[in-house]
Amino acid sequence: MLKMEKEVEINGNRVYLRSIKISDVTKEYVSWLNSNKINQFLESRFMKHNLSSTKKYIQKIKNNENFIFLAIIRKDNEKHIGNIKIGPIDEQHKIGEIGLMIGDKKSWGKGFATDAIKTLTEYAFEDLKLHKVFAGVYQNNMGSIKAFQKVGFFIEGNRKKHYLYKNEYVDLVLLGKINS
Repeated sequence: MLKMEKEVEINGNRVYLRSIKISDVTKEYVSWLNSNKINQFLESRFMKHNLSSTKKYIQKIKNNENFIFLAIIRKDNEKHIGNIKIGPIDEQHKIGEIGLMIGDKKSWGKGFATDAIKTLTEYAFEDLKLHKVFAGVYQNNMGSIKAFQKVGFFIEGNRKKHYLYKNEYVDLVLLGKINS
């Protein structure tokens, strides 16, 4: 069985990642989830979110032993700018999927996502002893693709016309990184 601490804090260069708390669910957080600009590449965009539903989701995922769900906190101002998760984690194969959202638009394009991915990947390899981490990214989400590639993820392939994006089907780019 993998050793997964439920309360986690991981130090990166410009951000730190810590276990998400119910108190992190604010009106601003919910606004990220409901913003067409912010959620355009998230599967959660198909639902309307409110404080209650978001708190229930956070509690549910915190109770799931196969997920680690973390807040991304900027070190320069202690602001919660988004979230990152690894899960589900497959203990037999020692693999886990990474997903993230930078909700604070003022933090876009400044390297915070890259730092968060790098920090979580190092934790996954060093502390969780995972063999591989992977992600799926919409082909037109170039910011996320570049962020993963900057920290050594490679494109493994595409799932052709896999997701509906603004009334058009787009490829899902599959990225991975192996613990070597």
